[in-house]
Amino acid sequence: MDLSRRLGSGRTAGGGSARRAPPRLFHRRQHVFLFQSARLLMIHQDVLMRQIRQFTKAIATLLGQSSREQPDDLLQGIDEACRTHLDGRAEDLRTLPPDALMELCHENDRFVPDVAQTLARALHRMGETYEYRDDDEKAGGCFARSLLLYRHLLHDPDAPVSWQAGTTVAALSKRVDALPVDDATQEALDAMRNGAD
Repeated sequence: MDLSRRLGSGRTAGGGSARRAPPRLFHRRQHVFLFQSARLLMIHQDVLMRQIRQFTKAIATLLGQSSREQPDDLLQGIDEACRTHLDGRAEDLRTLPPDALMELCHENDRFVPDVAQTLARALHRMGETYEYRDDDEKAGGCFARSLLLYRHLLHDPDAPVSWQAGTTVAALSKRVDALPVDDATQEALDAMRNGAD
């Protein structure tokens, strides 16, 4: 399943019935419907965040145990984690629109740094794997999304980041500048860069 579609599957919109009804009854039904919709959305968000945390925990373990000399094994492990916890694929991470990627890193409109950092590390390592395979397009997509997440981490004053984060961002920036990147992600990176200037 496409992760970007999965992320939006819990969104619902309130609305009343098209049939005529006494005003008070109509408004009461609309209120109940809106309340139920909001409750379902909260449940969906809670379940999704639980799945994302399970996914990032599995990825963090995988990154800690993996060897850079076996990049294909890492990519397979990330793919299995995506299938198990998010009902998706590793390819989905590489192609997620920037807003959907950032939505993965938010809980109740609050940025979750540990989730963002784990996803950034995973995308970075995925990019290295595709780079090893000489697949510039896929490498660029991974590196660009990793860079986007790292920049969000650096801009968040409350996010605990490694002292190596600045070096990582500088290295990723050079890679992204030299590789093809989809328009939406490039625009998101440019917006962050312009905002920091």
